[in-house]
Amino acid sequence: MLMNAELKHRINYELSLLEHAKTEYSQRLELLRNYKGAFLRRSKHGTSGYYFHIKRRGFEKYEYLGKSGHPEVKRVQEVRFLEEVLRRIDMNIELMETLLNDFLPFDPSSVCESLPEAYRCEVPPVSELYEREGARWKADRLKYQKRFPENYPENKRHTTTDRVKVKTISELTLYEMFKAAGLVQVYELPLAMNDYGPPLYPDFTILSPVDMKTEIIVEFAGRLDSWSYCKDFGERLSRYINNGYIPGVNLFFVFGDKDGNIDSAQIEKVIAEIKGLRNVPAA
Repeated sequence: MLMNAELKHRINYELSLLEHAKTEYSQRLELLRNYKGAFLRRSKHGTSGYYFHIKRRGFEKYEYLGKSGHPEVKRVQEVRFLEEVLRRIDMNIELMETLLNDFLPFDPSSVCESLPEAYRCEVPPVSELYEREGARWKADRLKYQKRFPENYPENKRHTTTDRVKVKTISELTLYEMFKAAGLVQVYELPLAMNDYGPPLYPDFTILSPVDMKTEIIVEFAGRLDSWSYCKDFGERLSRYINNGYIPGVNLFFVFGDKDGNIDSAQIEKVIAEIKGLRNVPAA
């Protein structure tokens, strides 16, 4: 793996925007091709403003045009603007393509895999730095959470060892396993979406122990035997993706069976992924 999937996705998206912009600006520049290579010269006369002269491509002398409102003045100015825009677009495309090719990931598994076999080791546990940064992050997010109404508090019938109320035994299991793994989490932290729809309440929001800034969402899907539940699940997934979340990168799902039960090995695999441990099979 040469690059974190989320970063690669973002760069490819920016590249597509740049390529689209390049096409549009190039088409506009082609319409003004008769003014490419032309030069402007201006001179000030009293208080009446500037007067412009043009030296056309292939000519040695300047030709008088008049004031700045002259159509040919505007066309030459636009050509120079378009040429600079395209120069910067090409430069940024080259930089992004170089980053895609040369980027080295910082997630623990990739670092270990890059070392000679004799030096590969177990990935160190969550650091004290993460615990300290995580405590600061959690305090801030809990403060933010209080700005929103609680999500169906009447359905929260189970209590974690942190005295957090959750809705199901499966969510209780997930919370305790995340906690035991040293992950800093907030239950049902409201997530405002860019689509102007109502906020979502992800089951778990976890601070990434890899970069200590990415917020990772984990959803428990426990009733996929229900048509209405599947419909709601599909709508939530669509909203997450449309707002920049990428399954397997900063969005994970834990699935229950028809009775709502979950296999702990599935949770352990998600924990490993969150910690940057790639290609860890579920036991």
